[in-house]
Amino acid sequence: MINILKSRKALFVLAFLIAAQVAGCAKKESVSEARRDRQNISQEELLEVNQEVYSFRLEGFNKNNEVQWGLEGGSASVALRKVNINDLKAVYYGEDMTFTIFADKAVYDKETQDIELEANIIGKTSDGGELTTTSAKWNAKTERIETDAYVTVKRDNISCRGKGMITRPRLKRVQFREEIEVVILPDRIITCDGPFEINHDENKAIFHNNVKITDKDSDTFTDKLTVYLDPETNQIERIVTEGNVRVVHTGGVEDIGKMTF
Repeated sequence: MINILKSRKALFVLAFLIAAQVAGCAKKESVSEARRDRQNISQEELLEVNQEVYSFRLEGFNKNNEVQWGLEGGSASVALRKVNINDLKAVYYGEDMTFTIFADKAVYDKETQDIELEANIIGKTSDGGELTTTSAKWNAKTERIETDAYVTVKRDNISCRGKGMITRPRLKRVQFREEIEVVILPDRIITCDGPFEINHDENKAIFHNNVKITDKDSDTFTDKLTVYLDPETNQIERIVTEGNVRVVHTGGVEDIGKMTF
């Protein structure tokens, strides 16, 4: 096993992927036993051309010398500017959350600092949130995470699915591009053409273009929909519709310019 201490470059950025979408609380795991009986090598040695290592671990520390992130892999190989990783597990320890991500494969570009995650990507937060997708790219310079694949994000009573996603973890904002479907238990489904934006700092979600709200009593159509959530319970506080609002009830149709409920 390999332990690389206090490195701020290269693969550490994987631990931050998608952490903006959900937050929670968890106690940091002890790493004292994990550090035992492991060989120390330098970051430069790991990134040398034509190197291959097995069952490795990297760790990063904050200003208080506490473990801030940990990254493990079944194996890694280096060829010119690329570092190829198999069986990735990355953990980020935030002040109020722990985020873990798994991927079958990852490729790190040493020049651009882009990291590509591939195959069976699962991200989990300590409060029970979960993200799944098949591919994603992270840029270390801009902290921009982007994917063109379908993405599903689940937390508590809400499940979001869309095609294409952009987020910057530190801003705690997520944008799905198109083909949006949000299921809010027990009986509400919201779809739109997109984009669909989630702002966790402001506890709201905004749907754009051809929005449809379906519940047990009616279908509501609108150009734009804003959903405000209770920060404590993640339940809907209120919903505001704007532009060409049309409500279809069981007994007929009612046209409304703007509606809040």
